[in-house]
Amino acid sequence: MNVKAYLKIKVINEKGKCIYYRRYRSRSFVANFINIMFAGLFRQSVTLVTTGGSTFSTSGPNPLYVLDSSNDDNYGIQIGTGTTAPAITDYRLTQLILNGTSAGQMQYGVVNVMSPVINTTNNTGYITVTRAFTNNSGGSITVSEVGLVVNFSSNNFLIIHDLLPTPITVPNGSTLSIAYEIQIAT
Repeated sequence: MNVKAYLKIKVINEKGKCIYYRRYRSRSFVANFINIMFAGLFRQSVTLVTTGGSTFSTSGPNPLYVLDSSNDDNYGIQIGTGTTAPAITDYRLTQLILNGTSAGQMQYGVVNVMSPVINTTNNTGYITVTRAFTNNSGGSITVSEVGLVVNFSSNNFLIIHDLLPTPITVPNGSTLSIAYEIQIAT
């Protein structure tokens, strides 16, 4: 496969110690991903499903954004507590963890996108999208699903949805860091 995504997850406790780190192969690009690519590359009309469940038709190149500010759970990397296996038709996380400090909520940090890394020796390249989430809810929160949502034509669309092989418990006062690394190869 020439396009791959990897999910990197790290939990840092309130003392700054790494208490969890894993790297998983993402296996769940969803239909919105390929439809957005098609619309942008070929200026053909496609129908997408927003994270709110409504349909949206577009027919041309529009910029994709994942850069989201802190304290905003609308797009960028999102986390959730759902346990349903991803499907190609998914348009949102099963159970989104909302931004905040109340029970069951986490504070969403800024989304960052690292500059592309191109390796001409082995004809590969990648970009990395990262976001940190801080648990100040007063209790532990278990994260079991992760997604990447892009803002496209002023609407939000899920393009990758992953169910973690093992849910991650984030203790109160700890920070969960998520990175999606999207790779290409020729």
